[in-house]
Amino acid sequence: MNAAQNRAFEWVSQDLQPFILGVFVVLALTRFFFLLWPKYRVLGRVACEDRFNEPITRLWNTVRIAIFQTRILKETRSGWMHALIFWGFLVLLVRALWFFFIGFFPTVEFNAGGMATPYALLKDLFVVLVSLAATYALYRRLIAKPERLTLSVEGIVILSLILLIMVSDALFDAGWQARNPQVPLSGIWIGRSVAPMLQILGSDAVVHIHNLAYWTHIVCVLYFLTLLPNSKHLHIITSIPNVFFSRIPEVGNGLHRIDFENEEQESFGVSKIDEFSWKKLLDLHSCTECGRCDVVCPALASDKPLSPKQLTVDLRDHLNRQTPYLLGDNLEQSSAPVLLGGVINDETLWSCTTCGACEEECPVMIEYVNKVVDLRRGLVLMENRYPDEFVNAFKSLETQSNPWGFGRNTRSDWAKELDVKIWDKDNPTKYLYFVGCNGAFDERGKKIAKAVVHSLKSAGVDFSILGNDEGCTGDPARRAGNEYLFDLLASRNAELFKEKSIIKIVTHCPHCFNSLKNEYSEFGVELDVIHHSELLAHLVKDGKGIGKGKDPGNVVYHDSCYLGRHNKIYDAPREMVAHSSKSGKVLEVDASRERGTCCGAGGGRFLLEEKTGARMSHQRVDQLMESNPDTIAVSCPFCVLMLEDALKAKNLQDTVKVKDISELASEA
Repeated sequence: MNAAQNRAFEWVSQDLQPFILGVFVVLALTRFFFLLWPKYRVLGRVACEDRFNEPITRLWNTVRIAIFQTRILKETRSGWMHALIFWGFLVLLVRALWFFFIGFFPTVEFNAGGMATPYALLKDLFVVLVSLAATYALYRRLIAKPERLTLSVEGIVILSLILLIMVSDALFDAGWQARNPQVPLSGIWIGRSVAPMLQILGSDAVVHIHNLAYWTHIVCVLYFLTLLPNSKHLHIITSIPNVFFSRIPEVGNGLHRIDFENEEQESFGVSKIDEFSWKKLLDLHSCTECGRCDVVCPALASDKPLSPKQLTVDLRDHLNRQTPYLLGDNLEQSSAPVLLGGVINDETLWSCTTCGACEEECPVMIEYVNKVVDLRRGLVLMENRYPDEFVNAFKSLETQSNPWGFGRNTRSDWAKELDVKIWDKDNPTKYLYFVGCNGAFDERGKKIAKAVVHSLKSAGVDFSILGNDEGCTGDPARRAGNEYLFDLLASRNAELFKEKSIIKIVTHCPHCFNSLKNEYSEFGVELDVIHHSELLAHLVKDGKGIGKGKDPGNVVYHDSCYLGRHNKIYDAPREMVAHSSKSGKVLEVDASRERGTCCGAGGGRFLLEEKTGARMSHQRVDQLMESNPDTIAVSCPFCVLMLEDALKAKNLQDTVKVKDISELASEA
């Protein structure tokens, strides 16, 4: 459209228009940057974290997740609602800039040529779509009221502003068209449709409506801008960079080694908000409070005092309160409560299983697990405060290299009658089978270890074990916040691996797998680690003679969090289940694969009693029983223990069996 044509200057003359508009813009931008600048300064003062690796992958993730809204659209109704508003924001940004252009340069003519009509059509389409989406959003908040959403005046104001911006856009075009019926504007089908209704009101009213629409649009856009820095809607600015700087690669927990030899380091873990890295603080500013994390959290579902959304909101609010003190703008002592035990209760942190379900669902790629572990590190290392059950577990890990206190000289007793080789540096086998603490000491775990050995031998795999030289990977210590103990155990193992020239490792425990594969490189050892489900599946494909045990009947597969979400291994264990089942089928429940529900053992919680709420394992069994299985197949020894206990509690132990995939292949 011609810029000189479609303008409204009756309220303000062309001479005053740029000045008046300039005052509005300067005031709005001043307030915007005044409120935003301290938040940016804080990010620049906290710990550095390298998030610039693999830029091409980061750009693709940004396009896929932030632009195309792939995670948002996992939920149909609310997903499309948010996506349409976001896409409308991108399309209508050009229109908003146009409003400011004609205000600042009232005498400058600009002709967009052939692009004007297609854009006008697209613009009007999104005016309608965004209006419908915002209306539906208001309906959800005021009438439907989903449990996961927190009703706030701020949200209502923002949605109302969005609707006003849409209405003023349409009325601006309609007003001009009503004033100039002899010159129909191409593309603006809303304006042309509404214009006849405005003409009924008379020419004077049309003039005022036209001017009102212009200034309403301008004021609403600028007011919207001023609201962003101190509201949850700051995510409009931060979410795209937050996606770009998300963890690459996406496996593991994103935890890093602490340099305990650094004499200048005064604290370990996080006990103050400014001890988080800049990316973790950016996470806090990016939360949309959509509640998707809460919906999938097994701790919250079982009435534990943990809401991932509320945890993030509480941390963000605390950060905002502390910002003046962090920047030295207010030298008086902060009256805000302490972070640990004040803003965040201890039980909230210990309720987390570190399953990562919240991270899988978050549409803006917020990382939760590493924050929880950082805060646990603060509790353990700085506050010396942790559940009583961990006292003996930590002592046993340090002295016997297992959390239960069994003598480490008995670690290989389970294999005495199996004729399993002990690793010989001078005559190494292809694989080291890393058994893990559960497989070495727990009676149920020993059965799984023996089934793994039987399957590997049947397939002719060349492997050996470390025997009594094997020690805990340190996983339970790290997830429980005792980073110093993890460092001690991991250092021992890394030196042993280097001394014995060990590279290729197979393990049946996903927790051992995750630690060895994703966390040991920081200890100077590069390992090629494979989970037994992957190895067995490869062997089956190669026709290596993996047998079948007793027919398990109808089998449903339960995804281990540390094998699935944390390491993206979903197909291999299912292939083994299909191989072992007479029907060749694998039953599935809604909560499976990426959306699988935790059994409750992760994050060191297998060492803790569930004293609050229901048992997470019971909830998971209820989900799995929806498929009417004869067997629940798993690929984690801790999942086996948790699910078997739940079946016993529900008197289902004689009806349904829990089997590791190795046991399905071979009842050793």
